Amino acid sequence: DKAIQLKPDYTEAYSNRGAVLQELGELGEAIQNFDKAIQLKPDYAEAYSNRGNALIGLGQLDKAVESCNKAIQLKPDFAEAHNSCGVALRDMSLLNEALKSNDKAIQFKPDYAEAHNNRGVVLLELWRLDEAVKSCDKAIQLKPDYAEAYSNRGNALRKLGQPDEALKSY
Repeated sequence: DKAIQLKPDYTEAYSNRGAVLQELGELGEAIQNFDKAIQLKPDYAEAYSNRGNALIGLGQLDKAVESCNKAIQLKPDFAEAHNSCGVALRDMSLLNEALKSNDKAIQFKPDYAEAHNNRGVVLLELWRLDEAVKSCDKAIQLKPDYAEAYSNRGNALRKLGQPDEALKSY
């Protein structure tokens, strides 16, 4: 707030303020700040990507995909934007498109645990269970304390008829 007060056209301050508001669960206000950053700097890929995440949180999935795609248009190798787009597409039940987005995120950032986990969730929903386990395993390898990946791995193992292994993963 102080940075914006001192420099009202400080693009990064609006974007950072939006990120903090997003962490606080103030998604509408976060989007307003991302919009202000984009107004000041129309080629600000990070603001579009963060805006997409906030829109996912509000369930405005079409707008989220649009915002993430704008970030990707501005910065084609933006792994986080590809991953966020994948989350929105998955939530829209566009699973094959979501998988492509997750794969792109991993292509640009192979050590991106969240993208591997999200890929695993999509594969689970596609009933490609062995692949889902492998994606979750990769996420866990990259981030050994990634509880969500263990849980998703357990879901896939349970559906594979391996309740003992699923229980260990849970």
